[in-house]
Amino acid sequence: MEVSQSIKSESSSKYSWRVFIPYGLLSGFLYASGFLAFAFLIPIQYVFRKENKREGLLSILVSLSIVAAISTIELSRMGWKELPIFLQTLLLPALLLATIGAMNLLRSDAWVKIIAATIVVSVLFAYLFSISIGTPEARRSIADMIAQLLNSSGIQDLDASAIEQNYVIPAISIIMRSFGVASWLLLAGSWHIGNSLASARIWKQKGEAKKNAFVFSVPSWLLWPSILGWLALICVLYGNERGVFAIIAWNVSLAAACWYALQGFSLISYFFRLRNMQRLAGLLLILLMILMFFEAKIRIAAAILAPMLGVSEVWLQYRMHKGA
Repeated sequence: MEVSQSIKSESSSKYSWRVFIPYGLLSGFLYASGFLAFAFLIPIQYVFRKENKREGLLSILVSLSIVAAISTIELSRMGWKELPIFLQTLLLPALLLATIGAMNLLRSDAWVKIIAATIVVSVLFAYLFSISIGTPEARRSIADMIAQLLNSSGIQDLDASAIEQNYVIPAISIIMRSFGVASWLLLAGSWHIGNSLASARIWKQKGEAKKNAFVFSVPSWLLWPSILGWLALICVLYGNERGVFAIIAWNVSLAAACWYALQGFSLISYFFRLRNMQRLAGLLLILLMILMFFEAKIRIAAAILAPMLGVSEVWLQYRMHKGA
């Protein structure tokens, strides 16, 4: 997952304010944009890899300051001036920024750090979600708001209790089942993309060429946790299990399917590279994504076959070396 660990930071003895301030600002505005918030950790990780831990931590402070300033402006426009509400808006970005910072400060294998960070973030998110939106009072309040909004638009005779049962509760259930894999994708994607961009920059400064290839390899020690997650999901589906066990089973199994699917796509890219057909691999991947968007059967096939291909590499060594 992690690009060449041998590449060292090339920072000077002075603070690289030309790096941490612009990228900290970029991170803060990405989060404040809403629809690009999923990418706000990438500039921070770029600074950590391109410069060093000092500049990375300073970029975190700049990013959080921008988020706080924009949140203050938005809350004042809505007439909300209570300090608890303001702190609640900063809780999620502060948690994620602290997590990416801790991942860079700790010395360990990249996969170990990302998995551990995902577990911590998921547990905290589950707790915060359950005591806020996940309560019966909050669900009822959300249903009432939706009913009032739809009634004001001209749609009459909408029952808030029916909205709660048919829409609000299923939506909350989907969030609880998938926040683990979402956390992993956010942290792993930010780590990988940020490191790749920084490494490409360093290689360019050194005048060296960088191979553009999608390389992804799941460590062997994750196989049995993944299998246990899938077995737990089978128990949930056929045993009609509920509660914490079901939430853990869904999140672990989906995360495992996700990282083995990425390994499967990496293998496909590897096979095409062996035949000097890299561009065709990219075109086929784009075509597959388009077909998956329009056809449910293709989505199901890809969701099954791609992880199976990734898992098969544990026994069938398609590549001479892991991560080759």
